[in-house]
Amino acid sequence: MKIHLVLLLLLLSIVANATSIQTERSPFNVIDAYMRHCPAASEKSIADIAYYINRSARTDLEKARAVYIWMTDNISYNDAGYNSGNLGDNSAENVLKTRVAVCAGFADLFTAIAVKTGIEAITITGYAKGYGYSEGDTFDDTDHAWNAVKIDGAWKIYDATWGQGGGSEDSRGRLKSTKKFDEQWFNVDPKHSVFTHLAQFPYENFLPQNISLTEFERLPDLQPKIFQYGIVTAEELLAQVKTKKPFNLPRMHAVPPTFHIVSAPKTRTLKQKERISIEIKSNEDLHFHLVNELDEWIPFEKKDSTYVLNFIPYNSGEIHINVETPEGHYPFIEYQVK
Repeated sequence: MKIHLVLLLLLLSIVANATSIQTERSPFNVIDAYMRHCPAASEKSIADIAYYINRSARTDLEKARAVYIWMTDNISYNDAGYNSGNLGDNSAENVLKTRVAVCAGFADLFTAIAVKTGIEAITITGYAKGYGYSEGDTFDDTDHAWNAVKIDGAWKIYDATWGQGGGSEDSRGRLKSTKKFDEQWFNVDPKHSVFTHLAQFPYENFLPQNISLTEFERLPDLQPKIFQYGIVTAEELLAQVKTKKPFNLPRMHAVPPTFHIVSAPKTRTLKQKERISIEIKSNEDLHFHLVNELDEWIPFEKKDSTYVLNFIPYNSGEIHINVETPEGHYPFIEYQVK
């Protein structure tokens, strides 16, 4: 009885502390903290985890968030299985036991927990522009699994595999995963996820128009957060892919800081001696630089929450736009000067 009382007081303390720091920008602080302190006694079975979630989560979105946080916190990618080709048992029950999985195991355990909490969720198999993908690659077979959850009558995409971290190639050419939480694969609009994830069955893309595998291969590889930048919309790109007009977007990368690009060139290729103007807004205290074709770092001018740069490229080569935070520099747009 005393142990149960101590655990209850601990959980109440966690929730109270999380509530005190909850903001509009991070509306899930309470449920995130609650799930990241899930006691071992509540993780023994899928039913136990679902019961623990339902003690705190009140809406379908909170339940889906709770599943996403628990999965990304507690399940790691099975590098050994991937590298050896022996993927092992990826059933939901075995993944819960071993805490490692490839994408199919992540997706099936996600579905099992989510459904047990009372929300509508499915596992999707399809094609994804993930580890090992390069621009222009084509697909011979499906290579990934992820989830969809119905929230307020609309299906949204979830990928806990990518949400728990990413992978790179080690010195021996093998996959080496790094566990690092990624927010952007939670509750994704299907018209944003289709640039990286295409379901094997078209109805599981949840789009008003069908996107063929050939069209998916032609679409630029854009992660969901890139659409928050404002430089391009999913709607215009999905319309363009139907015309077969080639894409010439700058290379763009999703980075941790939050900002909005008011204006910037929308084509990858820039002309020498032709002035460009870039304007960015952010409520965060950031520093932006243009790294020119001579590797010179040129700072943006800041006024209040607006960052502006006017620049004329005189030499051919690549230029990058970088954002600086206390954690480091992040290049997020690349252009080619010709």
